[in-house]
Amino acid sequence: MLNIGEKIFIAGYGAGYVQDVDNRELSGRMCEYVNIYLLLDNMNFMIPIKRLEIYKIRKALSRVELEKVLNTISNGADHIEGNWSNRYRINKKKIQSGNALKMCQVIRDLYYLKEEDMLPPGELKILERVEGMVASEIMLVLELSMEESLGKIWSLV
Repeated sequence: MLNIGEKIFIAGYGAGYVQDVDNRELSGRMCEYVNIYLLLDNMNFMIPIKRLEIYKIRKALSRVELEKVLNTISNGADHIEGNWSNRYRINKKKIQSGNALKMCQVIRDLYYLKEEDMLPPGELKILERVEGMVASEIMLVLELSMEESLGKIWSLV
């Protein structure tokens, strides 16, 4: 169960915190919801408590854990899939996992391709989205603005 004020990360959505737990009527039946404020899209996300297990929700990283995974971005790429459709599928899977290390690997690899002028427009959109998700966790953990959080990512590239 999530607690009010708890800092969390939802795979595919980004970081946020639990605002409250509320009862609402849905189709004539009362249902208990968790209200989560998401930093990336500046929105409230309400999830029925009965359906929480469907979402990949994890606690936000600690400062130490965050710094450790962010260092991945500045490391050199190991192997980047040459076929863009396979790479696209692999990167989407990494992002959907909600694993911060895997998302930083995607940022690292796509920035390498961008620097080499080999980044297709579809993957540029993926890069922007994953940057935003990682930046939202930086915002939450280090208490920075979105611009400062993105700047932290860009300084590592």
